[in-house]
Amino acid sequence: MGNIAAALRRSPVLLAMMLIAARAWAAECVPSLRILNSVQMQSTTDRTVMLVPVKIDGSDKKLLLDTGGLVSQISRATADALNLPQHYSRRRLFDLAGNASNAQATLDRLTLGERSEKDISMLVAPNPELGTSLPYDGLLATDLFRDTDIDMDFGARRLTAFSTDHCDGQVIYWPADHVAAVPITVKRNLIFLPVTIDGHEFNAVLDTGSQYTAMNMAVANHLFGLTPDSPDMQPLTLANGEKSLDAYGHRFDKLTFDGVDVLNLRIYLMQDKIATREKIRRMEGLDDTDDVVFPDLLIGMDVLRHLHVYYAAKEKRLYISEAARGESALFRFQNR
Repeated sequence: MGNIAAALRRSPVLLAMMLIAARAWAAECVPSLRILNSVQMQSTTDRTVMLVPVKIDGSDKKLLLDTGGLVSQISRATADALNLPQHYSRRRLFDLAGNASNAQATLDRLTLGERSEKDISMLVAPNPELGTSLPYDGLLATDLFRDTDIDMDFGARRLTAFSTDHCDGQVIYWPADHVAAVPITVKRNLIFLPVTIDGHEFNAVLDTGSQYTAMNMAVANHLFGLTPDSPDMQPLTLANGEKSLDAYGHRFDKLTFDGVDVLNLRIYLMQDKIATREKIRRMEGLDDTDDVVFPDLLIGMDVLRHLHVYYAAKEKRLYISEAARGESALFRFQNR
């Protein structure tokens, strides 16, 4: 860095050329946002998660918005009810309770908002409760939003896909007193962001499919000395739609990401039931790189439902503010 700076001081011509190139690059970016698709979301009756209305082969269905999912999935009950063609998939999915599925269904047409796609393949969800006791017919993950920005306005219950062709940072179309700009990494369709909890740093996953913010029990024990028998533990026998997944709630003083503080948050500590399965499968010589292992921390809808979150795909950044109630500012302004 020092050598580059010294070279620029010695060569005003080189500096001028770099400034001209930078201005030319800035002029090439698009200053305004372009909507690709938008849909009004619905909340479940308990207002814990968001559902996205879709049409599958002409039938009205609802998918759970799930940024914590590796891939979008359709429930086995829905696939069977619609008589969708199913076949074996080499890709094997696990849910957090350890249920597994390696089936894949073919949809003639999937319609989301104003857009339809033909001949869509979706993996069949391993969770047997989807489409039966759970009020949604599958999971909508980020894989169906490839090469787009994703705007999740939870106050307005509005999900919008924008073109990624815009100037960096020029995405804040809604009024907000403070907007956090959080750097992220994306791995296997999961959005990881740095957060701090009571002085300890975590690489957390943004998970709209989780009702609650959740921490791996082993990590909670290692960093905070917590066990199911610790004081202020509140058992939760039904977590994230998984009836066989036990969790224990514990209140932490503060969760922070880029200047945004969430105080006195109850985080649920969950056992990673997949870990034991993984050990057994590896002993048997099996290796599925797509299997999901419970991350250290999930940021769930108990936090996210109060926020407006814009995922800028090319920038690898989240723009986050407090959510405003009522229709999205985007559509209020357009209708004036």
